[in-house]
Amino acid sequence: MPEHCCEMLQDAVDDGAIVNAPRNRMPGRILNEVDSDYAVASPDERPKLYLMNFCPFCGRAISRTVWNAEKKK
Repeated sequence: MPEHCCEMLQDAVDDGAIVNAPRNRMPGRILNEVDSDYAVASPDERPKLYLMNFCPFCGRAISRTVWNAEKKK
């Protein structure tokens, strides 16, 4: 089981509210240019995916772009 930044994000992934997969394997159409393995999906037959920069629960950076920028500081 992958590790997530907080228990609430883990629960959201487990319940299917948030997609956690490599960007190139996400099931649906990606609608933004965020470099992340986490997305919120619309409940359509072919979901529209909105990739996320930050965890909606604890606020930690979950996209590679933001995480790398914070790491360099």
